[in-house]
Amino acid sequence: MRLIAKNRWIGPVAISVIASVSFGSAVAVAQTPGKGNTAREPLEIKLVRSKVTVTGGKETFSSAATAKPGEILQEVATYTNSSNAALTKLEATLPVPANTILIVGSAKPDNAVASTDGKNFFPMPLKRTSKQANGTVTEQVVAMNEYKFLRWRVGSLPAASSLVFSARFRVLDDAPATVDSVRDSKQ
Repeated sequence: MRLIAKNRWIGPVAISVIASVSFGSAVAVAQTPGKGNTAREPLEIKLVRSKVTVTGGKETFSSAATAKPGEILQEVATYTNSSNAALTKLEATLPVPANTILIVGSAKPDNAVASTDGKNFFPMPLKRTSKQANGTVTEQVVAMNEYKFLRWRVGSLPAASSLVFSARFRVLDDAPATVDSVRDSKQ
């Protein structure tokens, strides 16, 4: 996927989907290289990115093969448990694509938490404290352009069922000349 910024190509935007899962009493089924391998991963993740356009109050979705500054992208990650047992301790993590900013209130389900570093996740809006020269401590809302990851703490995903997570992002006006590659992720 390429983004156009002020009539110049700026390379592909990075996206990936990360999942953390524990398998209760079930045995994880993993793919292994080799002939005749038909085993499937118990957790399948499908990520779809679309461009969102609003015309006359109606939303339409189109290919996100190109996107210009100011346009809105929607990422939808579908997590499917293809095993015969529930997957537990599921955490769905969606990185904020490079050169975009999260649109406030667009993360669905709405219980997403966010991170600026991919390690520490907190409810939105993110806040930070800072100590002033006079010794007082102030709390400030973290700017949306500092958000790097969204995460949903799902808990359990029953056998043979799916969950959908989504968020919308606006392509920044000041996108740099190059960014990372894009690919749909299955993990």
